[in-house]
Amino acid sequence: MGFGRFFLFGVAIVVALVALAWPQLEHLLINSGYSCPYPFSMLITGNGTENEAAVETKGLPKYTLDQLRMYDGSDEKAPILLAVGGKVLDVTSGAKFYGKGNTYNLFAGTACTRALALGSLEIEDISDDTSDFDESKLKELAETKQFYYEKYPIVGELV
Repeated sequence: MGFGRFFLFGVAIVVALVALAWPQLEHLLINSGYSCPYPFSMLITGNGTENEAAVETKGLPKYTLDQLRMYDGSDEKAPILLAVGGKVLDVTSGAKFYGKGNTYNLFAGTACTRALALGSLEIEDISDDTSDFDESKLKELAETKQFYYEKYPIVGELV
């Protein structure tokens, strides 16, 4: 009986330590290119809209859609960029997804807020137009922007 108590106490300690370290573990997973099984940041920030104001683009370059198209992954020496919510992100670290010939390459070099929020791979959804989104789609949009803003560096602003 004494061993059982120590075992349960040990398990409780391990669970408590993992719970306390979860935000750091989440960032380590994301920065290593893995998705986090349960994003702790969503618990803290709700739907992600609170963090959007904190995303700064001051002093960063401004890109037009034509300029953005040059960073579509076809030039291996150039970064792979895409725009989400008016922010230009460097997704080169995700080249296995966004690089030439890969599944999500259709988003590279584009403003693809709508398609990413909808989870769509349809060409007609690749745009920044979210004017017809209802409340549930706006929530998805906020979560999508938060995910991308945390995972990839913001390198500019779409104008």
